[in-house]
Amino acid sequence: MAIIPQTFLDSVVSIGVRNTVAINWIGTGFLVVKPVDENKYQPFLITNKHVLEKKNSVVIRMRKSDTHELVIVDVPLINNGERLYSCHPDNNVDIAAVLIVGSYLDKNMLSASAFNIDSSLLTSQEVIENGGGEGTGIFMLGFPMGLVNTKSMAPICRSGCIARIDTDEIRETKNMLLDIQNFPGNSGSPIITHPEIISIDGTKALSMCALIGIVHAYIPYQENLINSQTGCTVEIRSENSGIAKANPAEYIKETVEIEMARIYSKPIGINGEAS
Repeated sequence: MAIIPQTFLDSVVSIGVRNTVAINWIGTGFLVVKPVDENKYQPFLITNKHVLEKKNSVVIRMRKSDTHELVIVDVPLINNGERLYSCHPDNNVDIAAVLIVGSYLDKNMLSASAFNIDSSLLTSQEVIENGGGEGTGIFMLGFPMGLVNTKSMAPICRSGCIARIDTDEIRETKNMLLDIQNFPGNSGSPIITHPEIISIDGTKALSMCALIGIVHAYIPYQENLINSQTGCTVEIRSENSGIAKANPAEYIKETVEIEMARIYSKPIGINGEAS
């Protein structure tokens, strides 16, 4: 019995940077498509701003459509000093969108699964309206701690629940809180719902698997170690509290719209090709 659509799993990509020896896998991203015309879709790579910042390029892994071979695809981020991707303008929203030119995928025979931004996504308000709330099960798909399988694109799936999804808090901080363990490498991981078939009488069950957000940080637990003689703090210990921050999916939509506006004014995308 499958709970997560294979398309969702195949949409998640590992993000890395080249060094002199190999590739250092630093984060997670996922592909989304935005319908722009009948039978025409514009693909984008979604990840966190902080995964891409101060980098001229990154790499992702994709699969050849003819041989199914895994290949490394270079994603340029800067061209003549100009940024080739868009970031959400709110400092509390850690989301970036990169145009992936469809003609480049076709020419290089690269297959691409993706979340459909119009049909596979639920905003925070839609989550609540469809029966979601505190305690709703979720999955996080990504590549923590560089756990990238060289023979497979399969992400690591971790489960948890929505810890708090409050409209006032989202309006103020742009975050919902998750009870889930995320680690370095999970930055940019998509959060999807666990389909439920049971609910309390008089309430809805969130029965669909949908993209509802993107992880970007965790809340650390910090403890001060005090010198017994001086009373001064000599060390601050920090550890993962298990509470993660995620920007809800409406901000993914907004970032994609910003990137679409950019590319239609200056249509430059992956490897400098026009859309």
